[in-house]
Amino acid sequence: MKKLTSMIASPSDRENIVIEIWSENIQVAEVSREPGKATEIEIFSPAAGTTWHFNLDEFRALLDEATGILTT
Repeated sequence: MKKLTSMIASPSDRENIVIEIWSENIQVAEVSREPGKATEIEIFSPAAGTTWHFNLDEFRALLDEATGILTT
């Protein structure tokens, strides 16, 4: 299983920061909270014909961390 990491980003097309979740050099997801909206996650598809496999506790911890950052 590949290790997940997260990083704070500030895309020009968003009002607020986002939290990107990465597996090595491939972006897996983006967690955001734009004004007037609930916290959302956008999950990117893996390469054609493959699937993602992540440790659930590790993925959940990154989501909890992202939610905490975005709601403060």
